[in-house]
Amino acid sequence: MITFIRNRRELEHHLVLMHSEGWSIRGLARHFSISRNTVRRVLRKYGEKREHGHDIVQEKQKKVIVRASKLDPFEDQIKKLLEDFPKITGQRVFEELVNSGYTGGISILRERLRTLRPLPKKRPVVRFETDPGLQGQMDWSPYTIDFTHAGRTKLNCFSYILGFSRRQYIDFTPRRDFHTLIRRHQDAFNHFGGVVRHCLYDSEKTVVLRWEAGQPIFNPAYSAFITHYHCRPIACQRGRPRTKGKIERPFQYVENNLLGGRKFRDLHDLKACAAWWLREKSDLHIHDTTGRPPLELFLEQEQEALQPLPHHPYDCGEVFLRVCNVEGYIEFETNRYPVPYEYVADILTMKATEHEIMIYSADLALLVRHERLPAGSVTRVDGTSIHGPLKIRYGLEPVRDQFVAIGEHSRTFLEGLKKKQPKNCGFHARYILQQKEYYHCEDIDKAMAHACHFHAYDCKAVERILKAKAVQRTLEELRNEKAAAELRNTLPKIQQRSLEEYGFLLGGAKNDDRKQTEQD
Repeated sequence: MITFIRNRRELEHHLVLMHSEGWSIRGLARHFSISRNTVRRVLRKYGEKREHGHDIVQEKQKKVIVRASKLDPFEDQIKKLLEDFPKITGQRVFEELVNSGYTGGISILRERLRTLRPLPKKRPVVRFETDPGLQGQMDWSPYTIDFTHAGRTKLNCFSYILGFSRRQYIDFTPRRDFHTLIRRHQDAFNHFGGVVRHCLYDSEKTVVLRWEAGQPIFNPAYSAFITHYHCRPIACQRGRPRTKGKIERPFQYVENNLLGGRKFRDLHDLKACAAWWLREKSDLHIHDTTGRPPLELFLEQEQEALQPLPHHPYDCGEVFLRVCNVEGYIEFETNRYPVPYEYVADILTMKATEHEIMIYSADLALLVRHERLPAGSVTRVDGTSIHGPLKIRYGLEPVRDQFVAIGEHSRTFLEGLKKKQPKNCGFHARYILQQKEYYHCEDIDKAMAHACHFHAYDCKAVERILKAKAVQRTLEELRNEKAAAELRNTLPKIQQRSLEEYGFLLGGAKNDDRKQTEQD
């Protein structure tokens, strides 16, 4: 009979059973090719267990043979060093022991230090619970999603969660700038139907500009937004992710339950699925911490505790200054939007909301509205209904008034331009007007005066003079200058009093004191 043995436990099993069936010790040793003493030890061990019993805990404890070490004579010295210098390094301890006669290596010393100086135990994290309507937490998480039609796209998941009920709001956006942040906040507030009193944030630049003396310096633009909703922002200390643990962990739920096992056509399909997931999954699932569905706990206790929304939402539009080009278009995010042609080369104010583009004149009168196109789509909106007939579009007459208004030398330059460039004077005038995007009108007027002096009636000549003699400026600088001028006009004028009035007052006070002294 051939017996296949795979391990020691199976060998012992066969020895005990076969010995109980009548096999001798000699026969078992010959059959399994082991010594008779090995057979006797196995049979004696199991016999003692059957007769006297056994303890499984004691069996699992290995008998460790403690051998003498070269460090044993120096253990008291090591303990004394650790007591006097708790943070002493192993190298320093080794140097001290060598001076005392130690001849061993540093490896066994470091192993001994691990036993004599154990690492401090981590404190358990205690979940900090808040009252209903008191606290919310917000964060971003990046994802790369392979859309079936739009291809691979990098997106950011905006997440906002209520600290008491754990009800969550999410949305996916390709951008993570300031205006996207405040617009997603508005969507979250509308989703909950109210606003919490405090909200926790990371130290992202859109919220916290920097830290000074351990205190956060909040972005003034974000402070203006969050103040509109009577919510107080709280910046978490850097390097402490546990402070916002209620918002960090749900990202795993989003990744595994919403994004896991699903395919999406494009961003619109993902947004629609996320809205469905919030209603049917996130709001109704049993939360691990509270043991209840977030929506149920929200409706029972937290909804009434939220602060009401203001009657008018915060204006989240982006404001820019743009120069209408010679074709009657304003460019924004690679897309071109038409403007009435009489405003060619004017510096116009553009307001961009999330879904709409509004363009205003210099006196802030609304000119046109356009649907906001996706950034980077390089689309030109049809402007036939706005620009009018094509014949007068590129002539001089539509831009004559804007050109003459540049300065006192513009009229003289225009007369010379019409004589030298009778067929293309409209093009040259528009090209010069386009320089208003980079130069002040005073500089352009001086450049035309210089060109008139040399009879250089050409738009390229004016451009070369500007590059050589003038300093470029941006439209943002112009807007800041206008804002500063408006502020100076708004503030009351302070008139300095003459020193004689102060001398008269001081002298009168001294005379009154003298009269009072004489009367006394």
